[in-house]
Amino acid sequence: MAEHYSVVLVGTGFASSFFLLQYLKHARPDERILVLEWGHKQKPGEGVPFSDLSVNETPQKDWVQRIAFGGGSCWTGNTPRLHPNDFRTKTLYGVGSDWPMSYDDLEPYYQEVEGVMGIAGGSGGPYPRSKPYPCPPHRYNALDEALAKKYPDHYIPMPSARSSSVSTKRPLCCGNGVCTACPIGAKFQIDPHLASLYDDPRITLRMDSEVQRVDVQGGRATGVQYMNGGREQVVSGDLVVVGAHAIMSPFILLRSGFTDRALGRYLNEQIHCAVQLDLDGIENFGGGQRVTGLGLMFLDGPSRKELPGCVVENSNVPWLRAEPRRWRQRGLLKLVFEDIPSFENYVGISKENPNKPAMYYPKLSSYMQKGAASVESRVAELLKGLPIESVYFMKPKGFAGAAHIQGTTRMGADPNDSVVDGDLRHHSLRNLLVLGSGAFPTCPAGNPTLTLSALSMRAADRLFS
Repeated sequence: MAEHYSVVLVGTGFASSFFLLQYLKHARPDERILVLEWGHKQKPGEGVPFSDLSVNETPQKDWVQRIAFGGGSCWTGNTPRLHPNDFRTKTLYGVGSDWPMSYDDLEPYYQEVEGVMGIAGGSGGPYPRSKPYPCPPHRYNALDEALAKKYPDHYIPMPSARSSSVSTKRPLCCGNGVCTACPIGAKFQIDPHLASLYDDPRITLRMDSEVQRVDVQGGRATGVQYMNGGREQVVSGDLVVVGAHAIMSPFILLRSGFTDRALGRYLNEQIHCAVQLDLDGIENFGGGQRVTGLGLMFLDGPSRKELPGCVVENSNVPWLRAEPRRWRQRGLLKLVFEDIPSFENYVGISKENPNKPAMYYPKLSSYMQKGAASVESRVAELLKGLPIESVYFMKPKGFAGAAHIQGTTRMGADPNDSVVDGDLRHHSLRNLLVLGSGAFPTCPAGNPTLTLSALSMRAADRLFS
């Protein structure tokens, strides 16, 4: 007879962990929760490369992910909120889709996640807040100061999970720029900074457990099948929560026989363009973290009807000039573009190996192509009047993604073009939740980790409302 749990949760990344954090606030003392994690605990920045576990049918587009406890440690810690208008681009601009909730619906959960992560950030920008950031912003570098002076209403310190205050009980960011594997533990990670969550006596954590499929019977999810130690295991549960990432979550459901039209479809992520600047007299790289500034001058407005919005990130990683007395007179910007997800880009089951997911991303959308074509004109506008000696556009190989995989279990009101509703519940199986950035119905320019974590906390609360 299969073991039975009140909750079976797949994954330990940001989506799963923040769901669990909120769920435990409501859970009974006798609750039994099983968490299944395919990976195991790694040193920061390590984990099984996803390229070893999947088949990329369109190699011009890379997909960056690792399998490990806590989500694989891939992120660098940038945590801006989404713009309030990102939630209603269809209504405002006639492009993309509206989200099934508003910025105001998510704002309390943004606040909670920021508190747990100890986010460093400042005031300003188009993000209404119920409380200030828990920690002060990191200092600007010299290029930030010039851009903030030119764009006082559209340039802010990059909100980040890199510690700026001893109140986080983490070391202060040392600004070395190696954020995927922070050498001192200044950046918030599930492991180690939320690992104690899994010590709760109501939780059973099983590592090295690869979930194969979700079992369904009588219009309900009844449990999961998984491999552990070379043996197939079966467990049952009253609530099943799939919180793998935006490639593995749809793959698990596809292998389970799910036939939702949108399942696995709308695979997407932002595209970016890096720009190197030789500065004229500006001594740069004195900022307090890896990405010091966030430019919002191109993010929102009527132009989104035709051109994707984009954010401008200012890097503080010292790529020095090879010229005496001008070593620090250099800057590095990145323009990150939103996109309209396409049905033709998708995750499926590999034909050559049905035990692996396959990714298909044949081309950029016409919307994104217009954005890419606008880079030079936007950079010229951005830098006009600033002391810039020369500009070099660092053209990527293939499609330059931002390592923010999204869209494959998208949320919405219509089961014909979405998989889950606004509470992240499957449209047909109401005791099945699918967490993570796969639920995003559009591809905003902002980093997704803060938003997907807030969505998970809200989904946990909605189960008890």
